Amino acid sequence: MASTAQPAATTGGAGIAEDGFRPDIEGLRGVAVTLVVLYHGTLLGFVGGFVGVDVFFVISGFLITGLLLRELERRGRISFRAFYARRVRRLAPAGAAVLVVTLLATFLVVDPLDRPDLLADGAAAALSVGNMRFALQASDYFATVSTPSPFLHFWSLAVEEQFYLIWPALLAGVALLARGRRVRLAVGVAMALVIVISFVVNLVVTNVSVDWAFYSLPTRAWQLAAGGLVAVLAMPLRRLPGALQASLGTAGLAAIVAAALFIDGSVPYPGLAAAVPTLGAVAVLIAAGRGPARVLTLAPARFIGKISYSLYLWHWPLLVLPAAALGSALAPNQVAGLMCLAIVVSWLSWRYVETPFRAGFGGRLARWPGRVVAVGLTGLLGLALLAGGLSWQQGQALAAAAGSPAPTDLGGGSLLAGAATTPGLPTVSPGGPSPSPSLSGPVSYVLPAGVHPTPAGARADQTETELRADGCMGLDATAVPPVCVYGDPNGSFTMALVGDSHAAQWFTALDAIAKARHWRLETFTKVRCPFLDMRMVNIQQKREYTECEAWDRAVVARLVAHPPDLTLISTDRNWIDPVAAADDTPAAEAASEARLVAQLPGRVGLIVDTPSSTQDVPACLAAHKADIRPCAFSRAVADRNAIGVREQAIATATGAGLLDLNDLICPGDPCQPIVDDILIFRDDSHLTATFSMALAPALARAIDAVLGSSALS
Repeated sequence: MASTAQPAATTGGAGIAEDGFRPDIEGLRGVAVTLVVLYHGTLLGFVGGFVGVDVFFVISGFLITGLLLRELERRGRISFRAFYARRVRRLAPAGAAVLVVTLLATFLVVDPLDRPDLLADGAAAALSVGNMRFALQASDYFATVSTPSPFLHFWSLAVEEQFYLIWPALLAGVALLARGRRVRLAVGVAMALVIVISFVVNLVVTNVSVDWAFYSLPTRAWQLAAGGLVAVLAMPLRRLPGALQASLGTAGLAAIVAAALFIDGSVPYPGLAAAVPTLGAVAVLIAAGRGPARVLTLAPARFIGKISYSLYLWHWPLLVLPAAALGSALAPNQVAGLMCLAIVVSWLSWRYVETPFRAGFGGRLARWPGRVVAVGLTGLLGLALLAGGLSWQQGQALAAAAGSPAPTDLGGGSLLAGAATTPGLPTVSPGGPSPSPSLSGPVSYVLPAGVHPTPAGARADQTETELRADGCMGLDATAVPPVCVYGDPNGSFTMALVGDSHAAQWFTALDAIAKARHWRLETFTKVRCPFLDMRMVNIQQKREYTECEAWDRAVVARLVAHPPDLTLISTDRNWIDPVAAADDTPAAEAASEARLVAQLPGRVGLIVDTPSSTQDVPACLAAHKADIRPCAFSRAVADRNAIGVREQAIATATGAGLLDLNDLICPGDPCQPIVDDILIFRDDSHLTATFSMALAPALARAIDAVLGSSALS
């Protein structure tokens, strides 16, 4: 995001000033940040506006490589102290200002449940490792945060700052090997090698883990090196015919705009697709403002380019934090207003923060590069310690508030055995009518004092915790399900649990049932992997989910080879994304699952998928303790994808039994977030372990019905 450009003097040929300043690059930075802002604001249809970051990477590689190469050729060495002092003066002041303001605002407006994680994001941003943190979080299916991180955009700054750590040493090493002769040629060869190696790494990692490919320096270095190669070839490129340069500028701008319009979130990125905006930016750099690329030298583009670093820093928290404070998505007019505010704030930041430090307060800071680096790094470390300390303190407060879930057992009767009652809310009975909450009357809508788990402890109250610890959630497995046995391992009756996380949410209850009855329980669960005979897309990886397809085939083969007495299957109806559009119907999904069910030996029971809310339920309760009615949701919302339709069709086709506990989960309309003093959801759709356990007796009775038995023994 940073620029090494200085104010221009007079402009010479090809739009290049006598002092080397490139007004077209300033304008290109304006285009890049505009695309990012429009993408984040979901304005004007730029679904791929995130490619503006790719353009920034190419520009940074061009500017930094050119600066270091000129220093090598002029002085024969690189002054690391002077280089890092310039980087600190350029980046740290505005970055620190945004970090301070965003940390304070996060502490004040973000829900207490999300506060520890988001403050930790701030610490990672200050330490320039935000890209690694976000890659780890994006890869964790179980990391639930209802508010997008206001520090998320610092990932690209972390990539660049890691690049600044490596690049001077790389060029200095290459120059040392060249022994002063043909340094430019040696640096060019190094740039080409980085491009080839990093691009191959990018292709491989994008296919394996798109999050790490998107956020990491090794998979982005080829874009920085591409800009660097243009800097190495600057002299011969200037001798290209003007008409060719103009054509390259036109093609480059077209490629960048096309990428921003058509490369959407369904494309594995960066991957091969990132070559489009990268080559586009390279072409624009080669054009040097000739032809249609001269539009980049116009005042509006250059104005946005001047403030682009501050605009990039300020626009994202100005979008995220107001939405968090309001507790709802922003309307388009609100987004537009906030983006206009971001431009004003960014100009003030550029004028009164960036410019004085970049200019070194009249050159005085340039005399003490070592002190500048020390002060800058100390300040950022202090911010990281502040953010980390606040994160720890808020985490401790949440842990204290979480307490421990109330014990439930099969012997003492179910908390839900009779009418499902929500303290402080209208009493409802399974399947019966539920009066709508009213603002008048004696009923209290305050969050019950004895609710368990508490909202603060709900996210950790996962039925999958034990499965994850034992490697039994299929996070990385492809074709061979692990042997995961629970209940009574020596039991003569075997029950198998098959499906995705909506199957795993029943593990706590099924394990309790299996132990009480001395049954053997085997689990075959894989996150985001519906049990279907269908080609599916992994939305996170943005490619076909071949691992899930192989997993499902392997599960069937395992169950056929070692038949259980009972197989229970459950699939999240909202996480089915077929490759073929024709398969995206309940009928096609039912036929697909029925083909697998028909192959299974023994009795099969289908657990009807559970309701889901449109919001993070624990976060809503934490924010509405005085009146929890906003956290209820209508049956129409819960049933938005026709609960039970698929399972009923499969049962009809295969003779499998049905287990439907949804009248206990949502006894009336609206569905309440708490039943019998128990918080139902740990996010928007997964049951808490406590609630799953409370449903164990009802689940046992449903199992008996499938087996044709009524004995709970």
